[in-house]
Amino acid sequence: MNRAKSPPKKHLKRLDDRLGPREPRRVKHRSLSLFAASFAFVPVMLCACAGPPLTSPIEGEPVCPDFEVGAAKTKMSGGLRFPVQVTLKRGSTVVFKTTVVGLRSDKDTATRILLSDDNETYTVEWGQCENERAPAAVEGKGRDTKGAAKYECGTATAYKTDQLVTKKGDAKSHVLAFAAPPNPACLAGTAPPPPADAGAPDASGDDASAPDAATEMPDAGADAEPPNDAGATGNDAGADAGDAGSDAGVKGAEKTK
Repeated sequence: MNRAKSPPKKHLKRLDDRLGPREPRRVKHRSLSLFAASFAFVPVMLCACAGPPLTSPIEGEPVCPDFEVGAAKTKMSGGLRFPVQVTLKRGSTVVFKTTVVGLRSDKDTATRILLSDDNETYTVEWGQCENERAPAAVEGKGRDTKGAAKYECGTATAYKTDQLVTKKGDAKSHVLAFAAPPNPACLAGTAPPPPADAGAPDASGDDASAPDAATEMPDAGADAEPPNDAGATGNDAGADAGDAGSDAGVKGAEKTK
């Protein structure tokens, strides 16, 4: 059986010389260079991306203290009668929306907004809700977030439009200043008037009787003047009668002589 003979080594060497050097190592170096070049753009992409979202407060939110209602003096949560709806837009896209119901005290946490940490310009629309917020009893300490979540604003009529310019890495640039609404009235209750005390003296009766008594005193004195005049007339008449008697006695004495 004849076997195929392999070419001699010298012929293989000539073939390798004709084909030239192999390229596997060069291909490997090229792949490494491309891999390194792709990672070179990562820092640039990271710099262009926005940072994590930041929460910032709405400064100047109105304070509406708690109040009491009814004879039992039930404590109710304070707040705006007609809350304010805040809408932030980037162009025509709504980015964030919240409702401001007011603070119960200066120590309460202000309403906050959430925006990405980036260099951006937002349009801020302030609108007052058409629906009046119903008062709710105080359930516990702190802000009444449940009542704010259940409240439905309805149609919010825009009364002011602002611009908010944020800067990346600057938390102060994300703070929003509150714009006062046309109707800033707070929720309030009306307590019934206290019952009148039956045993207390009536001041109005005393005041009314005093002038009448004072006016009647001079009238009584005026009515008493005619008797004084009559008495004076009687005295004058007695004096005249005495004078006449004395004159008659004098004349009688003269006749006797």
